[in-house]
Amino acid sequence: MTVLDNKTKLNYQNGYLIYNKKYIFKGKFLSKDQFKIAEICFNTSMTGYQEILTDPSYKSQFINFTFPLIGIVGCNNEDYESWKIHASGLICNELFELSSNWRAQTNFTNWIISQNSCAFFDLDTRAVTKIVRNFGPKNVMLCTEEYFENKGIEQICKQIDQSLSLEENDVIKDFTSELNIEKQEIGKKKFSIAFLNFGAKDNIKKNLYSRNCKIEEFDMNFNAEDIINKNFDGFFLSNGPGDPIKVYENIKLELNKLLNKKIPTFGICLGHQILSLAFNASTARMEKGHRGGNHPVKNLETNKVEITSQNHGFVVLDENFPSNLQITHKSLFDKTIDGMKANDQPLFSVQYHPESSPGPHDSRYLFDEFINLMEKNAG
Repeated sequence: MTVLDNKTKLNYQNGYLIYNKKYIFKGKFLSKDQFKIAEICFNTSMTGYQEILTDPSYKSQFINFTFPLIGIVGCNNEDYESWKIHASGLICNELFELSSNWRAQTNFTNWIISQNSCAFFDLDTRAVTKIVRNFGPKNVMLCTEEYFENKGIEQICKQIDQSLSLEENDVIKDFTSELNIEKQEIGKKKFSIAFLNFGAKDNIKKNLYSRNCKIEEFDMNFNAEDIINKNFDGFFLSNGPGDPIKVYENIKLELNKLLNKKIPTFGICLGHQILSLAFNASTARMEKGHRGGNHPVKNLETNKVEITSQNHGFVVLDENFPSNLQITHKSLFDKTIDGMKANDQPLFSVQYHPESSPGPHDSRYLFDEFINLMEKNAG
């Protein structure tokens, strides 16, 4: 039986969040470090902070939560979406010291420190969100009051400006160096899938396992011939962090060999962007990104609206969209492309997260569509 420690007091200091010289926020800084620099983004989800923070797609980013109270249900061993926190830290209005949930196994603040992450709180996160919304994501610094006073704003802004942007920082290579590739699932399953892991959430794999699939994982350094020789029933391209162009440039030669085999293929989020690039579409950085569990998406084939979970800062562009692809889903927030399929092979992808975790389950049917594609192309 796990004993929940709710007696630990927050080991925080007074600190500052520096967006630029004009926008400086005073608050409380919970960290083992004097300062941290990362790109800031915001997430509008009302639940699921443990799943969000352990999603590898947030690597090298601070997550500003718009929901005002974070930590109230604690953390447990079941709600991880990967093996650790990948976000550089979180920003919230109020950080809850205790945990009030029957599933909790540790309180949130202990978990943050044990994971070598950080938290910045006791500030107006609505104001922070508006700044990111209006002026875009950029690198910011979280630091202690002592560090702020010793360095001064000029030196701190210079540090921020000299830090690598998300496009410059090769986060996919950092993730791959940490990734422990999972071996094939033991036991007989109907379908075998080559799973290209660029930063996958565990619930994607669970959705495939529950549909009678066996997966074998490969990282971004995969060899196409090794995969082709194993005669998989399908290929899957996962979500992950960073600029899709940088990832695609690393893998395009091997990926094209796989796609030429015209095996049933499914991509999610970064996987969607990579597949679109492989068919000569273009991607671009978004002004503020889509991150949350309440994003309406229209399925253009059924005319139904799905409420989806999203987490992306890059998007596939409408402009010069390839004629051999068909747009299948669009965001009802800003009309950006949220899904596509190929005209001449069994391949499709979506920008959002049908596995949710956290978020609504409206789009989990897409895993069934992947199964149907493999069934139709079997043998």
